[in-house]
Amino acid sequence: MNEIRILTHFYVKRTMKDFFLLIYSIIYPMVSILLLGYISSKLFTGDKNITSYTYYTIVTLPFFILNFIITMAYLAKDESINKVSYRFLISPINKRSIIISKVISAFVVVSLYNVFLLVILQFLLNLKLGQGLYKLAALLSFETFMITAIGIFIGISFQDFKRIKTVLMIPLNLMGFLGGAFFPVGSLGVTFEKLSYISPLTWANRAVMQMLYDNNLSLYINVSIVTIVIGAFFTLLSVVTFKKEAFL
Repeated sequence: MNEIRILTHFYVKRTMKDFFLLIYSIIYPMVSILLLGYISSKLFTGDKNITSYTYYTIVTLPFFILNFIITMAYLAKDESINKVSYRFLISPINKRSIIISKVISAFVVVSLYNVFLLVILQFLLNLKLGQGLYKLAALLSFETFMITAIGIFIGISFQDFKRIKTVLMIPLNLMGFLGGAFFPVGSLGVTFEKLSYISPLTWANRAVMQMLYDNNLSLYINVSIVTIVIGAFFTLLSVVTFKKEAFL
């Protein structure tokens, strides 16, 4: 346990120094929400509680977190990138400690960035989220855990990052499109609405909408449980399959 604590502290400090992660976690989502919200502001004139800025805050943040799979795959082999892989190979560090500390550190840092971003958006845009702000932050944290675990698994399982990135970009953007990250897919008709069901972002966004505006937590709870279970599964899978030679 002490080994995990020390490694987690080490990885947290390193991850927080990642300038790209900081930009992509806070600056890029904020600019995207501001632009999309401004462009589509005239389309949201019905319910005053659902503004264009509120809508894009809810639907784009899960999409950006989903795209962290690629970033986490790179973080999984941070030792190789920083040319310290041989130190880890010869050190008596348990492989379980390495994986668990990587997942925990990335999860903690990105979740803190998510909370910080939500607070800024709430202050700037006066989002009508009420107490749902905390539940939204919690759901984003659950998704972060799942995406972190999946990304770490991909990173330690495959060598060719460029090919992985190319292959993943298509389904990730497709799921973002079907999940309504760019505009409400339901406006395209029944066919596209049914197709949207294959995107996990659709269910995450619906869960948040039902939680915020219908006071219905059933889907929110189900989505939360599923993301946590998937995250735990891929963490365990990484621990079982990981070999230190993957850093080379």
